[in-house]
Amino acid sequence: MPSNTPQTSSADMAEILNQNLETAEQIKATANELDVVHAVLATQIPSDALKGDLQSAVERTDQLEQKLQETAEALEKSNEQLQRHLAEESDK
Repeated sequence: MPSNTPQTSSADMAEILNQNLETAEQIKATANELDVVHAVLATQIPSDALKGDLQSAVERTDQLEQKLQETAEALEKSNEQLQRHLAEESDK
């Protein structure tokens, strides 16, 4: 029974991989920038001023940086699987 989903060519898969690799780099760069912002906020704002919304914002920058790092790692794992798949396809 034929499938209704079109086959993705190796060239298409390679293009998807390249886009994913670029996206992963952008995510990492953003996470690094957010880490710097968090460090500045955490070290430059006096601890007695870190109350309420300001304290929440500083904590949130750390949480967001960690989430971006986790997302980048997940994307890297996905890209590795895609690379293995492309390598297997080219060996056929």
